[in-house]
Amino acid sequence: MNSIQVTEFSNRVFDRYDKNRSGYIEKDELDILLNNLALELNSQQPTKKEIDYMLSYLDTNNDSKVSRTEFQRLGELMVKVLGNI
Repeated sequence: MNSIQVTEFSNRVFDRYDKNRSGYIEKDELDILLNNLALELNSQQPTKKEIDYMLSYLDTNNDSKVSRTEFQRLGELMVKVLGNI
């Protein structure tokens, strides 16, 4: 995938999980996303600590939510992981 495709993929995933259409992925939405990703990968469900870590990793401005721009980091990771399956 090239960078445009990664951005488009990230935007589609972001829109799917931004349930309240706030323009942010909040912790409860990130929880659902990461649990669904684990199911897709036939992996263990993430712990609360792992979800908290991912939120802190993605949330670069420390507002306790993930913007579309911040979410690109997760999109890039998902493409790498899913591309290796």
